[in-house]
Amino acid sequence: MLKLSSTSALVLLWAKDKCYRSQNAKDYLRLLDLSSGKNLYEECFKIWQFYDEVIINRKFGVLDLTNKALFDNANILQIVIAGAGLDALGIELISFHPNIKVFELDIENMETKSEYVSKVEGISQSQISFLNANLQNTQEIFSKLQTSGWNSLKETLLIMEGISYYLTPKTIQELIEIIKPKRMVFEFLKQKENIIPERTKIADRVFGLISHQCDCSEIVRYDYSKIENSFNLPILTKRSMRDLELKRTGKTKYFQNKKSGWIDICLLKGKL
Repeated sequence: MLKLSSTSALVLLWAKDKCYRSQNAKDYLRLLDLSSGKNLYEECFKIWQFYDEVIINRKFGVLDLTNKALFDNANILQIVIAGAGLDALGIELISFHPNIKVFELDIENMETKSEYVSKVEGISQSQISFLNANLQNTQEIFSKLQTSGWNSLKETLLIMEGISYYLTPKTIQELIEIIKPKRMVFEFLKQKENIIPERTKIADRVFGLISHQCDCSEIVRYDYSKIENSFNLPILTKRSMRDLELKRTGKTKYFQNKKSGWIDICLLKGKL
């Protein structure tokens, strides 16, 4: 089995088997050893025992807005996932959208991921590429995408989940300039003034643990104004934790108002 880093394993321990429906994604996830994330998981559990609801909502929201973008824009046949890690999002997408080609980008483990994905019988590797690339090196990204069959003249959806916290707005803007997405799904950590105080403390403590594990000196936060000003893209759809929990479960048990969540997701219109 493939043993993940503690932070990568943590997200999948939170998500468990509640996020992905395709058999391909489930078969792939069974190949992963999540034991390295258990200590971090227990530490986060002590901070807030319902944190898995945040990740389940997050992943539900990313899939929901991705599906919306694809439904509304039939010409989008390419998806780029920035900071894909060892998650199963790309596998889920090609399982339900067989006409789509997915390109996953991350700084490490992409060759290993490709090897493990090849063990899953139902996945066609012609539909998905795993590219080792530094997200801060846009020329490297552009070159590797083109070599793998990405067409810069065709419409692309860019997905950024679990990565905006660690990149500067300038880096993300440069990535947008290279890919020129028709749509972008963007998940982010909110500014503290947009979170109720007791929930701010939860986010600070959990992200403090994660940033320490990642050796990350600063976590980047956004609000909707900062997103539009930084990336020069209009926001089409906004989803708070309350919105996502209500749509997913029909209730607002854990997130009763928009300020009770510390993560939001939005769909942005591209420049094409």
